[in-house]
Amino acid sequence: MHADISPSQLSSAIGKIYDSAVEPALWPEALEACCGLIGATLGSVSLYDLENQKKNFTARWGGDPYWMELLHSKYAKLDPFWEIYPTFQVGDVANTAMLVKRLGVEEDKIRQLPFFTEWAEPAGYRDVAASVLLRSSTRSGTFELFVPPTRDRVGSNDLAVVSLLTPHMRRAASISDLLDMRSLAASTFEETLEALSVAVVLVDANSSILYSNHSARRMFRARDPILSQRSMLAACGMDATTAIREAIARAALDESELGYGGIGVPLKSQDTQTPFHSIAHVLPLKSGELRPGLSLAAAAVFITPSAKNATPPFEALAALYDLTPTEARVMIEIASGNNRATAAAALGIANSTVKTHLARVFEKTRTSGQSELAKLITDLTSPAANRTET
Repeated sequence: MHADISPSQLSSAIGKIYDSAVEPALWPEALEACCGLIGATLGSVSLYDLENQKKNFTARWGGDPYWMELLHSKYAKLDPFWEIYPTFQVGDVANTAMLVKRLGVEEDKIRQLPFFTEWAEPAGYRDVAASVLLRSSTRSGTFELFVPPTRDRVGSNDLAVVSLLTPHMRRAASISDLLDMRSLAASTFEETLEALSVAVVLVDANSSILYSNHSARRMFRARDPILSQRSMLAACGMDATTAIREAIARAALDESELGYGGIGVPLKSQDTQTPFHSIAHVLPLKSGELRPGLSLAAAAVFITPSAKNATPPFEALAALYDLTPTEARVMIEIASGNNRATAAAALGIANSTVKTHLARVFEKTRTSGQSELAKLITDLTSPAANRTET
């Protein structure tokens, strides 16, 4: 999916997104920049705790307060697409026409419902470009840009822009969430990090450790799930070490090229009875208006426990090998023994699309056949596999 957009505009918006991860007060500014890329007048990002039925995190730019209050108090529950939202997976993008098609109802009929006639239309919203940031049995997250009636409906270029923004939005929102929306933009950055319960390691472009807070130092002492190898950050698994270091290197060069690598990297434990000890998120620090002034580090690596819910397989693969969500799903289908035609039917995409994605999967995973892909997935789910030599 190609986006016709200025690289400088895209880079600026991504920089603002990552600045928001360390200073939550900047989220509206980041969303305004995202809206500007497609002419949207309302932007939002929301993370939901499905277990406790509450919003963990939400940010918004634009939107008349009167209509926003009406949405939350009355019309959100009248959204006609609730039943199909769970069918969309992480990384999927959609506009209203795509939602209608999946629902299997004529668009004219949908647009005659109160959600549209009493809220969306009078509030000034013609269409939406949306993506899924998180999707599990306990958590859900969305990124949405709403466009006004003064412009065309959301098209392929708008969806391509949202697709480009989604991995960065996913990374920044995940970090904001685990920090409980706490600002890290303090005059004494390292003192602020020291007070966090989540482990944080600051590294240079070569993954050399510049600083670690008390939670990270405790992990280093235990050599689980992270360790210091000749003063370089490493994990207990070779694949995880490679994924983290490659994400750090890309973060130092051009954060807009980070993609899905380094978001929620599954970290195995030295304890062979524990499948996944933690997950790691790599946050770039070299660009943007705020982050370069915080530290000389190229990136911050956040490590948080994952004992409660294992990382879904396709998300783990995406994090380890910098695969898009669709590439990861193609990998799982092929590794399971399915041929391209069967995989295409299962994923609802063309055979030629599967072929293209599979070629990228082989390149990124440095494999060349179905059996090798199957072994990677087996190693991922096997606690004792893939240990780093120290």
